[in-house]
Amino acid sequence: MNKNFKVSILVVATLITGMMVSITTTPLAFSQATTNSTGGNQGNMHLDAGIKALQSGDTNGALMHLQQADKTLTGAAKMHLDAGIKALQSGDTNGALMHLQQAQKSQ
Repeated sequence: MNKNFKVSILVVATLITGMMVSITTTPLAFSQATTNSTGGNQGNMHLDAGIKALQSGDTNGALMHLQQADKTLTGAAKMHLDAGIKALQSGDTNGALMHLQQAQKSQ
């Protein structure tokens, strides 16, 4: 009887631990997804504003928006954004626009 009791306690403890892990990881995953999608929207907005500023000749305004977009974009969009910022900083407006438009398409 004592051995069965110990096995039962072990099974219950394992189940409780599994439930606690499930409960603590689910809200975290949800909050990360929410943050990423919100951040991505902010990044898209700043990327679009940066392109419009650059097309109108406002290099400083474009850089300001692109640096804000750089804080939230990820993956291929971020890679093209970074290349666009470098091109813009070196004075290559056409190269910058090409990379920034690729960043838009990568989202």
